[in-house]
Amino acid sequence: MRNINLFFTLILVLTLVVSCNSSSKREDIISVDDLHVWNETLEAAIVNDFFSPPVAARIYSYSNIAAYEVLSKNDSNYRQFSSLFNDLKTSDIKEKNADAGLSAIFAFYYTGNRLVYSTNILKDKMDTFRLSLKDKNIDENIVTQSEEYGKSIADAIIAWSSKDIYSESRSFPKYKLVDKEDGWTPTPPDYADAMEPHWSKIRPFTLDSAQQFRPQAPTAYDMDTNSLFYKELMVVYHAIEQNDEDRVSIAKFWDCNPLVMKHQGHVTFAEKKLTPGGHWENIARIAMKANKFDLVQSAYTYVMVSIALHDGFISCWDEKFRRNYIRPVTVIQKYINEDWSPILYTPNFPEYPSGHSVVSSSAAFVLTKIVGTNFSFVDSTEVPYGTAPRSFESFYDAADEAAVSRMYGGIHFMPAIENGKVQGRKVGNHVFETLQLKIK
Repeated sequence: MRNINLFFTLILVLTLVVSCNSSSKREDIISVDDLHVWNETLEAAIVNDFFSPPVAARIYSYSNIAAYEVLSKNDSNYRQFSSLFNDLKTSDIKEKNADAGLSAIFAFYYTGNRLVYSTNILKDKMDTFRLSLKDKNIDENIVTQSEEYGKSIADAIIAWSSKDIYSESRSFPKYKLVDKEDGWTPTPPDYADAMEPHWSKIRPFTLDSAQQFRPQAPTAYDMDTNSLFYKELMVVYHAIEQNDEDRVSIAKFWDCNPLVMKHQGHVTFAEKKLTPGGHWENIARIAMKANKFDLVQSAYTYVMVSIALHDGFISCWDEKFRRNYIRPVTVIQKYINEDWSPILYTPNFPEYPSGHSVVSSSAAFVLTKIVGTNFSFVDSTEVPYGTAPRSFESFYDAADEAAVSRMYGGIHFMPAIENGKVQGRKVGNHVFETLQLKIK
């Protein structure tokens, strides 16, 4: 009898050990670091492809929605993204012998791979990723099922993304300049055509329409030396000569213009940089790591920030091309000093409102709701691009600096900055209140 009891005890212990090891094995396949690394890989592809800021935000959004959709199906604390949109249909992971974390990575990969041109960057990372799975001795059946399920989610996300008018907008006609005294015209040194003049037609994720949060009108154009416009013009004009080393550093730290053309003699080349959205994705990652967010928390944060950026760009671009407001460099070189130049390369789209102000404030609002008000951090995002890190007391502190950096750089009037910040916070609040992805 004693031997029988001992036998069953041993069987029970072995069962528990195998069960625990199996469970641990399934849970340890993917860590939150994997999601961060894949976002960094996508970022590298976006930078390499010179995607414009609005397009980059779209790519970040759909790729992270794919990963989040998988993980939310396995966590009752989070609402599935597909539950908010009738035309987005995704299958249930519970019907598959798939690992949620692993499926999320495959969903992210297959979605991002369809949205960028530099697919080799993602493919090289996937080759390395597959080797790491073999090194961990992950059950091949689990890998296969997870990849199939992740790809099915990616297919659903890509099919849904195809209805947002982006593909159609690639063949929309070029922007026609409006002949008016205060109207935007292409700016030196390259006088490039307007960038994404039809972006307000892209389907937003949360906005009722692109016009939902239109800011108040900019200052009326008036070259009378006693006018408010002239005073605002002089603020920008004198900013360049009054800038000290710190203000110049601020302007360059937040430049985030992926479309800057450099000229050396007869040679012209493009300088690769992060977009404003890419910078804020990095800030979000800094916050997630500092607060030790787990995998699903991080996927949720990536989605919320990406959508705040995406909808922020739609809202901002609607107003830019509706107002069609003139850039400081155009007025200053025509009426004040033809040799004057801003510190930063003036982007090729209308001035009002400031895109940095809108999207930075939108992202800062969402991050503040998720992480908290007094999160201080060191932002080292621009170090790979030759710029020293900067410290901030909060997300709003960073967003405010990003906004005013555009005046320091000589490319924006102050109303575009201040009113853009208000517009951005309204967008961020709307994104957070509308999605409500986190249930508990």
